[in-house]
Amino acid sequence: MILSRRCFIGGSAALVAAPHRLFAQDASDGFTVLTARQAAAQLMDTDRPATKVESLSGQWPPPVLHARQGEEMKIRFVNELDRPIALHWYGIRGPSDMMSISVVPGIENAFDCSFTPPDAGTFWLSPVADVSRQREMGLYALVLAEEKELPEKFTDVPLVFDDWRLTDDGRIDATFGSLEDAIAQGRLGNWFTVNGRYRPKSDIPTGLVRLRILNAANVRTMSILVKGADPLIIAEDGQPIQPRQIGASGLILAPGQRSDLLVEEGEESLTLAINLFEDVIEAAYLDRKGPPTQTALPDNFALPANPISTRLDMTKARSVPFLLEGGERGGMTGAVYNGEKLDLRALLEKGMAWAINGTSGLAAEP
Repeated sequence: MILSRRCFIGGSAALVAAPHRLFAQDASDGFTVLTARQAAAQLMDTDRPATKVESLSGQWPPPVLHARQGEEMKIRFVNELDRPIALHWYGIRGPSDMMSISVVPGIENAFDCSFTPPDAGTFWLSPVADVSRQREMGLYALVLAEEKELPEKFTDVPLVFDDWRLTDDGRIDATFGSLEDAIAQGRLGNWFTVNGRYRPKSDIPTGLVRLRILNAANVRTMSILVKGADPLIIAEDGQPIQPRQIGASGLILAPGQRSDLLVEEGEESLTLAINLFEDVIEAAYLDRKGPPTQTALPDNFALPANPISTRLDMTKARSVPFLLEGGERGGMTGAVYNGEKLDLRALLEKGMAWAINGTSGLAAEP
């Protein structure tokens, strides 16, 4: 479909009041069980067909996983799909053998993943192989690691933005990994959701609210506007920052980026929108409910710092050249592929549209 003001973004009231470990089962040994399987989702208008998707929890919308800073997190992954899933915990500092995992099909191949997140923040779990297909199908989860303690009390509202390339009959377009996408802008969607739903209306309290926002789109950079408030950006990609207003320009999130926005107490409802530059599409609707809490935000408010070094000795840093070439307008004339220097036409015939340091595909040595 053509993008227009009728392509409103949707959301889920259920996720605004997301329970602990949403849509996951707890095993008797303390593990939270995530079973990946197919699910159905209403990604378009309610009078349109549902869409066949895939979910790490086997249900829709995608799961929101809750952890606490400094406490062990235990997840058991079961894959009931017909192919392996390779996943990575984006933004979380943990043991290398747990941060990137592969889960092959079959309950007998369940993978136990346990680690203790040292940082509080907004993170996510997403594929690192066959990304065009698996992320587009919905195989991801938002991860909220709560602070040990906060100077102020506020309500967390998870908001996962995504776009989907759908056919008129509600199916996900099957042109995954197409060369046309590879040389152009990538796989852009034509329908939008928030929290896996179409066109939301959700209730939030009148007190302090933290919007924990993720851009889960494959390639689309989201320009998110907030009407009804001028929130403070208090964290980016899971790490606290010096708070600042987002202002009229809004919040810009590249794919995979996260931001925490703090909305002060008030009675005015909020409207989230996406600025597509040629159009502004109204997004999720967050209605304020309940009595005022009379909670004032201190002038010097900031989230507690995570235990991570902020001082880098760049005099000892290794310099590594990284030349990225290719794409529709990149001007690349040729590159080495499988040890052979090929011109651009020959590269495209082999499905190669990009090169790093003059090499397409995997180099012989890292």
